[in-house]
Amino acid sequence: MKKILYGILVFAISIIMLNFSAEAAPPEQIHLATNGITSEMIIQWGTQEDTTLSCPSDTNVEYGLNSSELIQTATGENEMYLWTTCIHTVTLTELAPNTTYYYRVGGGNEWSDVFNFNTPEENPETITIGALADHGTSSNAQETTNNMANDNFDLVIHAGDISYANNLGAGNGWGDNTVWDEYQNQIEIVASKYPHMYAPGNHEEDDDPYGFDAYETRFYNPGPNSFWYSFDYEFIHFVSVSSEHDYDPGSTQHNWLQGDLENANNNRENVPWIVFFAHRPMYSSNGDGDGHGSEIEFRDAMESLLFDYGVDLAIYGHDHHYERTYPVFQEEVYSNNSGDMSNPYYSPGATIHIVAGNSGREVYDGLVEPQPEWSAYREVSYGYTKFDATKTSINYKFIRNSDGSIGDEFWLFNTDSSDFADGSSSE
Repeated sequence: MKKILYGILVFAISIIMLNFSAEAAPPEQIHLATNGITSEMIIQWGTQEDTTLSCPSDTNVEYGLNSSELIQTATGENEMYLWTTCIHTVTLTELAPNTTYYYRVGGGNEWSDVFNFNTPEENPETITIGALADHGTSSNAQETTNNMANDNFDLVIHAGDISYANNLGAGNGWGDNTVWDEYQNQIEIVASKYPHMYAPGNHEEDDDPYGFDAYETRFYNPGPNSFWYSFDYEFIHFVSVSSEHDYDPGSTQHNWLQGDLENANNNRENVPWIVFFAHRPMYSSNGDGDGHGSEIEFRDAMESLLFDYGVDLAIYGHDHHYERTYPVFQEEVYSNNSGDMSNPYYSPGATIHIVAGNSGREVYDGLVEPQPEWSAYREVSYGYTKFDATKTSINYKFIRNSDGSIGDEFWLFNTDSSDFADGSSSE
């Protein structure tokens, strides 16, 4: 008994000594998130600690309207998992609209460089959303990051397979979380300026021995559940769900999604658009060879909810190419308009599905032939997607990495075509 007590005492003293001896680490991996309140901003970052047992680094933000006068301060909380990166989270509140804020993070003698972000206008006419998936740390991923850094967004959504710190992606047969650190430093140039929101992919779980711990710890989400949540951002209701957890009818996730979409559909007067994002695509024609193709079980379980509650767009990854469907339900095309400005979609009655899994990982050249009737456009090349949204229109674009050209573009209106019969529009 004395030996056991002695062992416990030695262990406790060692932890205390670690806490006293550990020094603060320099901040890195700075990234933003949103809780849907545009007068607030969530700031997160990592510090590389000497142990998984304690986080001696400070969790402070200094910010202001001038890069040399950071006169406001905020503090927050930190969290660790079985890895030496400590994740710090601070929420800034009462931010003014249409304002550039400068900030740095850390504390004591360890502060980051000064970064900045812009808050949205009050009642903006247009907002710009970036969307990507299957990113990673390759040279192609870095090119995507560089191209996005030269673009402008209000918000970025990521449909899973984020860093590839997984068993295979790390290259050593088990999860290597240094890849998470590398990835978040690589994306910092974009994520420190625009809030990023995520959906989990299969390679977030395939991270032995951590599983989903890294995903849950490193990224803020505005709901009580890390894997499915929703938020309003200006005039778009975003819904992030998990294709990696039980989604069958009757499951907790399915029941939650039904209630969430019902409420969102009843709130169209205030928030007219619904955008859904998840990792595995309900529609994909990249199914030969290394491709995956449509996730039929996921579609069978979830698609009727998207149809019943009028989800406008659904964005995915998993298959490493770009593809857009026509408005479709159960493989039935509801409009075969071209989607360009001269022939856009007007309240088509079904969801347009986007695969945007071409942001950095090796592309899948397995497009099935003939091209399915529901597939409007597809391309095997690297890039990212973005869309400009107003209260009545969405203009969606796929941007190629190779030369910055537009690979695909379409227009979607939530009004009847007769509203624009005189040739006018809301743009």
